[in-house]
Amino acid sequence: MTRRWSPEPAPTAARRAGRRRGRQVASLVAWWAVLALTLWLLGHALGRPAGLAPSAASAALLVAVGEAGYLVRRWWAVRVRRAGPGLP
Repeated sequence: MTRRWSPEPAPTAARRAGRRRGRQVASLVAWWAVLALTLWLLGHALGRPAGLAPSAASAALLVAVGEAGYLVRRWWAVRVRRAGPGLP
């Protein structure tokens, strides 16, 4: 079976990185929106309603802290891997 010719060139590294960054941004925005809505609904369910803007700000803070923790965890894993068995 012969391979069909494709009019689009093969994706370059820059194009793949752009797609990856786009997916990361979309994922963060989706998590932020779900978390903001959850905080807003939880406030209403517990009888302590807050506006949507404060809930969105709290969600943004939680997402930022979570992402920072994830980056520190990755950084620490690389550091331990490079240093060998001497580091805890």
